[in-house]
Amino acid sequence: MEFRVLGPLEVRTGDGRAVALGGARPRAVLARLLVARGTVVSSDALIDDLYAGAPPPSALPTLHSYVSNLRRALEPGRLPRARPGLLIGRPPGYLLAAEHVDADRFAELLRRAELRPPVEALACLEEALGLWRGTPYGEFAEEPWAVTEVSRLRELRLVALERRANVLLELGRAQAVITDLETEAVANPLRERLWSLLALALYRTGRQAEALGVLRHAAELLADQLGLDPSPELRALEQDILRQAGSLLPAHDTPAFVTAPPSTPAFVTAPPSTPAFVSTPPSTPAMRGRDRQLAELTALAARAADAGLSLAAVSGEPGIGKTLLLEEFGTHCAARLGQLVLRGRCHDAEGTPPLWPWIQVLEALEHHCPPPDRQALAGLLDAGTPAGPADGMLFQRNQAVARWLSSAARARPLVIVLDDLQWADAASLDLLRDLVVLLRAASVTLVAAFRTGCDDPLGRLAHYDLLSLRMSGLEPAAVRAMAADLGVELDADAALRMAGRTAGNPFFIRESLRLLAQGQAMDAVPDGVAELVRQRLDALAGDPAALEVAAVIGREFDPAIVTEVAGQEASDLLDRAARPSLAGDLLDRAVRSGLLQAAGSGRLAFAHDLVREALVRDLPPLRKAAVHRDLAAALAARPSTDVAVIAHHAVQAGRESYGQAVHWATAAAEQSGLRLAYQEAATWWGHAVAAHDAAGGDPAQHVELLLCHTRALLAAGDPATARRSAATALRTADRIPAGHVPAGPRTADRVPTGPHTADRVPAGRDLVVRALTALDTPALWVLRDPYETVHRPLVHRLETALDDLPATDSPERALLLARLAQELYDGTADPRCDTLSAQAVAMARRLGDPHLLIRALNARHLSIPQPQSLPELIKLTGELHELARRTRNPRVELLAGMMDTHNRLETFDIAGADQAAARCEALLERLPLPCPASSTPSGGPTGSPSTAASTRPTRSTTTRTTRPATSSSGTPARPSPPAASP
Repeated sequence: MEFRVLGPLEVRTGDGRAVALGGARPRAVLARLLVARGTVVSSDALIDDLYAGAPPPSALPTLHSYVSNLRRALEPGRLPRARPGLLIGRPPGYLLAAEHVDADRFAELLRRAELRPPVEALACLEEALGLWRGTPYGEFAEEPWAVTEVSRLRELRLVALERRANVLLELGRAQAVITDLETEAVANPLRERLWSLLALALYRTGRQAEALGVLRHAAELLADQLGLDPSPELRALEQDILRQAGSLLPAHDTPAFVTAPPSTPAFVTAPPSTPAFVSTPPSTPAMRGRDRQLAELTALAARAADAGLSLAAVSGEPGIGKTLLLEEFGTHCAARLGQLVLRGRCHDAEGTPPLWPWIQVLEALEHHCPPPDRQALAGLLDAGTPAGPADGMLFQRNQAVARWLSSAARARPLVIVLDDLQWADAASLDLLRDLVVLLRAASVTLVAAFRTGCDDPLGRLAHYDLLSLRMSGLEPAAVRAMAADLGVELDADAALRMAGRTAGNPFFIRESLRLLAQGQAMDAVPDGVAELVRQRLDALAGDPAALEVAAVIGREFDPAIVTEVAGQEASDLLDRAARPSLAGDLLDRAVRSGLLQAAGSGRLAFAHDLVREALVRDLPPLRKAAVHRDLAAALAARPSTDVAVIAHHAVQAGRESYGQAVHWATAAAEQSGLRLAYQEAATWWGHAVAAHDAAGGDPAQHVELLLCHTRALLAAGDPATARRSAATALRTADRIPAGHVPAGPRTADRVPTGPHTADRVPAGRDLVVRALTALDTPALWVLRDPYETVHRPLVHRLETALDDLPATDSPERALLLARLAQELYDGTADPRCDTLSAQAVAMARRLGDPHLLIRALNARHLSIPQPQSLPELIKLTGELHELARRTRNPRVELLAGMMDTHNRLETFDIAGADQAAARCEALLERLPLPCPASSTPSGGPTGSPSTAASTRPTRSTTTRTTRPATSSSGTPARPSPPAASP
């Protein structure tokens, strides 16, 4: 759908048909959402704008009906109950995910014109101005909610008109701009730039007197209406016209841009006396049809040296040429701009260490500029263990990386190129987002490429002036040029047909051209790359097992590993696949295309990921599992192999290698934890648990693995899945017989200990206690659904565990008391909640363990009713703030801030709540913290937890009710839900 707002509001389908939007108010709803430009507009704001502040009682259901009708009009093919893709309901209202808006296209063309030589800039500006059909937003232009956006668009149009006039003047076409400038100057009499351009155009057409008359008329208008003198620009222009200065004539002898035939560079460097523009490198055969993208990236890198951090995103389908563009761009930056280029590439996340692209970048940087604080990078550049609280360590580590990059950029501008970002792990993306904030003033150009069809990994960076380059298919002229480079002659019709059949994908085009070069007809070209790969494999002599093993490893691989796994005959096959032959028989013609290529250091790589993916897709499941098993064994024998790579193959081997999967997945999880990549650590612990369960491992060890998984999930901000893991740990611990001796060492840490914990519980009972108290994340809500009845079996388990413990103080007893108090809380003012949570707090104080006290205070805050206990809750929150500072735990500080916000709202202290929310917002700006647990399960650890996911909090969540309020009778009062979408 194309949305047109540069005139009366219109929506048109891809084939140009107008979409019926209904009456004035449905059109107003759509216009209001378009004005918001992809952000959420609350239902209240929509209703207020729709009815000018006087809505009828039926306003909300009427709005829902408007939205439903608009959805049917905008997405006629959407199935019933299918999720909408354009007009999306998102609390507290709606947003319009419109990709094709003429106003956005206009702004993009205007920005692009800045980077073009005059001829190309003129084409961009003509296209941009041609999008205008009248007053922006038509009948809604005077609405209060549209005025600002309409003014912005009108200003951009004037800027475009001025730039177009300036470009035409540069090209010596002064007569072409006079009429338009006269019209616009009369319509905007106080815009001095228009008068200046009009006077210059008149002068260049030989109308000196009229030029002076225009300037004097502008001066009279300014004096009469504003009491101001003309600007220095107008006064200087008048003096230049009076003395007929040579600077007023077009500088045809020293143009900054020179148009050239396609075979020469599109840009040339200007003489030193004129403003210099960065030269773009000549096209190479591999870059056919990509001159524009290369020029934009080159200009971006040139600006970064003076303007600070520059960002670019290159996207496109597989095989479209993203990697080639990045390689050519990096080569140009290093050779012509003298910048230091650092490259990082993502691989399949399942088999790649956390932060892998950044590890590559930083290891390359280390050769040129050692890090100023290597200790702060522990776990990233080496296997050292970071010291300090997890959240604080993560931010300190990211700050250290930013300081290192900034220091290096001061000596030499940096270009960081990240490829295949669609496979990046969460930790890599988090580091990228932090660096974008921390490197704003550094001379750094950061370019990332990713495949379309996946979630946009750079979506959260769109408001940081991101240059977005979406690569599309090549035009027939570029196809014909590629054919000439490969020695294949194509006429215009054949090039057009091939561009259509391949959708302009350079990889498909190259493969098709190579088959043509081998004597095959164009009709014999396969439709997809998988078929091409199969044809080329059939032409290779020998067992294709070697290539299958190589494909399972990844795009780049060590031939020695492949030979070890696939057998000795693999070496010859790899050589033939990697080395083009000049012979003329069928085998040599098939090998000419080169499935593999040299990757340096004796390694080989597939010519394209699609080749490797086609091979892996065709492997039978059992054969693939056996290859993974053999690869895990071969890689484990090499000390330099990253444990995550070994773990990936061991896990994928399935039943072939359960024992090894547990061992290596555990090692990979611990490595991820050292690197503060918590989501990856949780994933690896999950793999270890699954493999251990499938292998029928020792139950005590299984509980330990589950507890490690629970802890990792809590650190990753996923309390819902953590509850499921804790529930499984409890069920498993119940099945361990008395006197059971674990088959191996424990892998999980014990609960926090204090100075008075000499009396420990027996090992079997200890696992039950630890499973019952495993959910130790800071929480905004009780760890069970307060709207359901108390889960009596779990309460009984907690009471029994307390009875089995010694009566003396211990961390286990304090944690069980705190957990029992939370489980009993249901809003009915059960006195046991008050008693048990008070006992837990008192015991934690006696033990002197601040971490234990934090958990006890958190439980106390969640176990006593509101609003009767507000004074105590406010006091508890203050103590949590102090403990957070003492223990340097930002997650607890965030929890205390959000609790403080809610408590102050309960006392109608709006100013205090705003201040507390602002502190939370500041904390979230500095640290990548997960939200304190706030989703509610339908039961405790033995129930069926909900699948609600925890999300990173925002300012709105810090001011929203975070636990069920209670009425004067003590029963829970459900918060009012936001307006639902129809």
